[in-house]
Amino acid sequence: MRISVFLVLSVCFFCFKVFSQVPKKMSLSDALKLAKVQSLDQKIAYNISQSAYWIYQSYKAGFLPKLSLSGNLPDYYRSINPITLPDGQNQFIGQNVSNASLYLNLTQNIPATGGTLSIGSSLLRIDNFGNFRNTNYTAVPITLNYNQQNLFYNDFKWQRKIQPLKLKEEQRGYLENMENISITTVNYYFTMLMANIQLSLDQQNLKNIDTLVKITKARFEIGTVQLNDVLQSEVSLLKAKRSLYNSTLGLSSATQNLIRYLDLAKGDSLELILPDTLSFFDISKDLALAKAKQNRKFVIEFQRRRLEAEQNEHRTRAESSPVINLRLNIGFTQTGNDLGKSYNDLLRNQALTASIYVPILDWGVNRSNKRRAEANIQLENNNIAQQELLIEQEIDYQIGRWNTQKAQMKIAVETKELSLKRYGIAKQKYALGTLSFTDFNNAQLDKDRAMTDYISMLQNYWSLYFLIRRLTLYDFEKQKNIVILQSTVN
Repeated sequence: MRISVFLVLSVCFFCFKVFSQVPKKMSLSDALKLAKVQSLDQKIAYNISQSAYWIYQSYKAGFLPKLSLSGNLPDYYRSINPITLPDGQNQFIGQNVSNASLYLNLTQNIPATGGTLSIGSSLLRIDNFGNFRNTNYTAVPITLNYNQQNLFYNDFKWQRKIQPLKLKEEQRGYLENMENISITTVNYYFTMLMANIQLSLDQQNLKNIDTLVKITKARFEIGTVQLNDVLQSEVSLLKAKRSLYNSTLGLSSATQNLIRYLDLAKGDSLELILPDTLSFFDISKDLALAKAKQNRKFVIEFQRRRLEAEQNEHRTRAESSPVINLRLNIGFTQTGNDLGKSYNDLLRNQALTASIYVPILDWGVNRSNKRRAEANIQLENNNIAQQELLIEQEIDYQIGRWNTQKAQMKIAVETKELSLKRYGIAKQKYALGTLSFTDFNNAQLDKDRAMTDYISMLQNYWSLYFLIRRLTLYDFEKQKNIVILQSTVN
């Protein structure tokens, strides 16, 4: 009974192991979907996008009222301190004091002026211990404060222009990162596909060469070929074995790279499907450039950089000119030896402070700062103009490549078919003894090269397809803008 149970368990384990090693079929579309959902690059892109979103939410919250409560409960100290008496003499007096305070403030930034308005209320209590025990309260039921650092520079105004651009820039940057993920996935996918095909070619070549070596040796024994042909065929056999070892290692490495990038289980076995269903469509360079200027991140980035350069120039001018700081306080206050008296017969509490700073002699520092800020604006404009030109050139070049891709793919397909036919004929002729081994070997090399060139052309097609999508954030096949899919951001 125990033996039968052991056998059943053994068979089940063997079946499970075999089943788990069955290759999982995967198309390029499947790989792209997985990469945009669970790859590490997708997670990084999503985190960057979320960080930008919350920075913008924090900026918006900065213009909402803020309520805060602060204070000391209590601040106690007992020490001997120097005290100035009414007659002007200084004496060391022992102090045994406890302070308690409570402040309630409602603050609001004012975008129109660049200042901060606050409404507050406070209560302070002082307890003197020792020989002269007493308690005093100071209450400020309500006070209105306004503070402005520089009347001639409003940072809030510039932030209201710049911060929305930063958010929009990162949103478009997320779309571009998604297309970059597609390009990276295509590269990993075709690297594994190429390694798989190379392994198949090397396995078939080894099998064919092994058969031909046996034929060559048999023909040598009857004197129809020379020893040189036998040696050459054996060298080719050794090279085929070495190629098979290398391609086996290459496939293992390429498979693990794709699995890691797609965040699959390490033990997964993949069987890739050749993505040879292609759609060719012409793309207008003018349309591609128009879509890039409409959709790409760089358009918003350039606007932001220009504004930041102008902001820096305005700030420098304001700091290099007369600076006026304003502080205004209006409210009521009272004091008393009990809490009730501190809120009766309130007295007005008001203050106005206007400070001014006027640079008179600075040996040209302020003027140099102004000129530097103006030069930075010109430098930024020139850098942006140069980058715009480079972007236009790249789009023009890649669209030109795309529009010639159809002809190149047709040549690759025809070359592959002709090379396969030539190899088949060469194999037959060599078996019949009407073709030298050198010519047969050349036919085999041409066949392998044509096959790998065909796979390379397929990779170029898909890489270029997604590169153009990234350069324009536009799907020319479906004729619509690329948007964020909900499944890629959760």
